[in-house]
Amino acid sequence: MVTKRQLGIFLLAGSLLLIGGTVAVDLVGAGQWSGFGPLQRLAIGLGLLVAVVAGILIRLGDRPA
Repeated sequence: MVTKRQLGIFLLAGSLLLIGGTVAVDLVGAGQWSGFGPLQRLAIGLGLLVAVVAGILIRLGDRPA
């Protein structure tokens, strides 16, 4: 059975990968925008939102999800 803490850790790892991948794409220079484009901003905002939800789930502990 999956607990809320395990689900939160999984979501946190996914959000960190999303944010890291978005920043990595900008560092590589893919795309035609200079700096962060609108989709990159959206991806980082979504990643931060998921990280906040993951933090809440981690704090809820070992109850079943």
